[in-house]
Amino acid sequence: MKTTFTVAGGGRRRLIGWAWSGLSTTAAQAAVQCLGFIAGILIVRYLAPREYAFYTIATAGLGTMTVLTDSGIGSSVLALGGGVYQDPVRLGAVLATGIRLRRRFSRIALVLGVPLMITLLRRQGASWGEATLVAVSVVPLFLSTVTAHLFEMVPRLHQTLTSLQLIQGAANAGRLLLTAVLVPLWPIAPLASLVAALPQWWANLRLRSMADQRALWRRSADAQVASRMTSQLRRTMPAAIYYALSGQLTVWLISLFGKANSVAAIGALGRLAMALAILSAAFNAVAVPRFARIAAAEPGLARSRYLQAQLALMAACLVPMLLLFCFPAAALALLGASYGDLQHEVLLMGFSSCAATLCGAAYTLGAARGIVTPAAITIPYSIVGQALLVALLPLNTVSGVIWVGLLSALSQWLLHVLYFEWHYRQPPPKPICGANAVT
Repeated sequence: MKTTFTVAGGGRRRLIGWAWSGLSTTAAQAAVQCLGFIAGILIVRYLAPREYAFYTIATAGLGTMTVLTDSGIGSSVLALGGGVYQDPVRLGAVLATGIRLRRRFSRIALVLGVPLMITLLRRQGASWGEATLVAVSVVPLFLSTVTAHLFEMVPRLHQTLTSLQLIQGAANAGRLLLTAVLVPLWPIAPLASLVAALPQWWANLRLRSMADQRALWRRSADAQVASRMTSQLRRTMPAAIYYALSGQLTVWLISLFGKANSVAAIGALGRLAMALAILSAAFNAVAVPRFARIAAAEPGLARSRYLQAQLALMAACLVPMLLLFCFPAAALALLGASYGDLQHEVLLMGFSSCAATLCGAAYTLGAARGIVTPAAITIPYSIVGQALLVALLPLNTVSGVIWVGLLSALSQWLLHVLYFEWHYRQPPPKPICGANAVT
């Protein structure tokens, strides 16, 4: 009985520790994200709807290229690094391998992403010169993110989050300052894209210095780690490529079937929904690294923590949704007069963003332990579901494309949760590298 009490007490202390870390990290992350949120709102208000439509397409293209560049590499680094994060040599080997792969994939993403952006910009009425300038303007920011995400893994695994958040806060403050000074003088989409690049390059230098303290990554990629990482990438890459194209589904659909004002409306509503990025960032900083560090010999603990993390995130999403439901007009007032008639759409976008946040969390938690729904299941499942939604819903309206994104995200979240549960109901497999072991 005494042992049982001790274990239960230890479990309660761990849960309290998680809760306290989550609250403190969320508070700090709220300050960091608030700076980025204000900069985004300023861009919405300063740019005319036509220019903001161009900016929205460029931002969606940047997101797509970033996901293509990652293709599951970040999750692999987290999964492999979770078991060796206290060993600078082995953690450095994992990080160096991930950096080499991301740099290779970034070239492919550029070749695919820039022509896609130019095509969609031309469809929205941009001249060849305008389309090219807007598409090229996101390249500096894209290049700055190629390694930044991987360097962040080191402080996240060690849970030295204060230093990480100080760097992120300074970068967002720099972006806000440049936005407030420059964009009112030249309210054009290319400048709005460029102002974020300089602070991010500075942040990269700081993150690299932080990684140097705990990981010997300035070395050639490790062949054994590369083999293990490639093995996991074979399972994650097809789905990652698919999600790179479908992750910005609402923007792509409205860009193809709607007008510039509708594209701008989707982008502006998306800025309001970025408030949920606070929850997502805190979740990825606290819950995911700790989840990756759970020993492979404790599958029952991993399963219970997965469900607890999902429930905690759902509860957290209720707070901003309640505020949005009570004060939709106040939220829209932040965007300016051009978007004041979107009270129904802003609520839909809020629900869609919550669903996307939950879906991303379900996938990220599983991938942190090498548990990813096979592409042979994910892609056909998602394509069939999205094809039905596209056939049934109006794609030339803002609410229609938001419904497509909302229902798609919910269906994919359900798939990830069910697959994770199915995985842990199977007989124990032979241990794999992605489950916290690099030797």
